[in-house]
Amino acid sequence: MKSACQALEQHQFIVDEASTELDSAILALCRDQADASEPLLCLRCRVSHPIAGKLKKLLQKHREQYELDLRDMAACVLDDSGELFLRLQARQADGTLKKQRKGFSWNTLQEFPEQEIKPFGAEVIRSFDPERSMLSTWAHNKVQSNADLKAYLRSCGLLLISDWALLADSTPTRVRNAWSRCGRGSLQLEQVETLHHSYVNSYWPAKELYRSTTNKNSGWTPDREFLAALHPAQSNDEGLKEIAQAIRFYLAGTSLSRGFVAGEEASVVDQSSLVSPQISDNENASKDLNQLIAQALERSGPQRVKSAVDEDRCRWGKDPSRQLAWQLFAQGLGQREIAERCDHKQAWVSKLLKEKQLSESIAQAAAVELVRHSAFETVRMDPDGADRMVEALRNHLIYPEREGDIALLRKWTQNALKP
Repeated sequence: MKSACQALEQHQFIVDEASTELDSAILALCRDQADASEPLLCLRCRVSHPIAGKLKKLLQKHREQYELDLRDMAACVLDDSGELFLRLQARQADGTLKKQRKGFSWNTLQEFPEQEIKPFGAEVIRSFDPERSMLSTWAHNKVQSNADLKAYLRSCGLLLISDWALLADSTPTRVRNAWSRCGRGSLQLEQVETLHHSYVNSYWPAKELYRSTTNKNSGWTPDREFLAALHPAQSNDEGLKEIAQAIRFYLAGTSLSRGFVAGEEASVVDQSSLVSPQISDNENASKDLNQLIAQALERSGPQRVKSAVDEDRCRWGKDPSRQLAWQLFAQGLGQREIAERCDHKQAWVSKLLKEKQLSESIAQAAAVELVRHSAFETVRMDPDGADRMVEALRNHLIYPEREGDIALLRKWTQNALKP
């Protein structure tokens, strides 16, 4: 950007190519001129390149098995338009929200030590620790942990976590449920539980040793010595990978009968799987439960959709394509079709509609209400139950129940567009 180039020239930085030395010099300048926006803008420009590089690597690695769109991925983490001001909201003593505008500077970033910042590139810079890695490596790792990107990839059936970390991060309950519903290997459930328990106990010491010897947080894989020490002993890592794959299928919401086909999106979770079996067997009780779910979604959904539409409505006069995008979405068109009709890129549509974020917030609000009901006691007792409920509700909002129907999120958008 022009102002970034001018700042680099002013301080006589050599910018033929990116380097660790240049990153360090610009970072030092950001701290020295903590109220100036231009030095930080230089670093934001710099960070965008490793972010883009990480996205391309992810796409290349997973594109054959999952239907990923680089523009949709970029909309999650390449959201920095280069503004020199941050628009913030501060809650006043009377409870109202007051909008503020502050210079996009180093000092402003330091005001948010405990929360994620938008745009994402600013969050990368704010959290950067030069003693632990280079800025480019730090950006790569932050991309992989970005909540919006992980939500998008999960909607495509891809969980962005290594098999080894996924196994270590999974509770015995999750492993038991995953293998019972989605396991396809030769291991019996009791063997799976024993192997997973042994793996978790061995993983953390091995990972800590790896960190201390390599000074890296990622890249660990089980060697032959590690596998042989497990109970039962493993001659290769195939058994562990089968368990990890079952966990991925389970978390992606796939059903036992359909499995999970390469490139296919996660299927819609049956709402009946969220309730107690003894209750769902009763037809009248099931109708009551469906009514509870519908009412909870109605209380959390329409107002959130209306707020999102109304917030954008003030921009329609200057950019009618924004209004058209909402109208086409309400009619049931996909993002690619909307982008073509509005003469914009798909990333623009994704950022405008915020379908994934909106559906997630509605589903979470409804889930909080539903789990208080006695009919959902099994969900409360299951450590992973709440996550599965949110995923099921989110899918229910995005996908129509029957062919030819229109999804709830789009119906509510139709109502919000009415004058």
